[in-house]
Amino acid sequence: MNHLQANRNNVPGARALTYQEFPQQFVWARKVWKPRERGFAIGRMYGAFPSAGDRFYLRTLLAIVRGPQSFEHLRTVDGILHVTYRHACLAMGLLEDDGELRLCLQEASVMQTGYTL
Repeated sequence: MNHLQANRNNVPGARALTYQEFPQQFVWARKVWKPRERGFAIGRMYGAFPSAGDRFYLRTLLAIVRGPQSFEHLRTVDGILHVTYRHACLAMGLLEDDGELRLCLQEASVMQTGYTL
């Protein structure tokens, strides 16, 4: 059972945590998640560059969204299920849109010569 399943099964306190925070508060014992009584654990996630595509956007959402119950839940923003994790990140305002950059380049192409551009 993982963090998503713990959230689906309403483990008390689990829905207030992100994926990385979950191991700090819970321990897997006897096939159930139990609150951590002693010790300390650090939740680790592999790094991902933006060029990794969906892996990067999924990692971004796991670091931000508290209490996800499924991968579809991670892609749902304001009641709208987005097609990809990237679209969900954009809807949440976690990524900058390329629109402004494109507009700036288009404007520069009209005003500048090849060498200067």
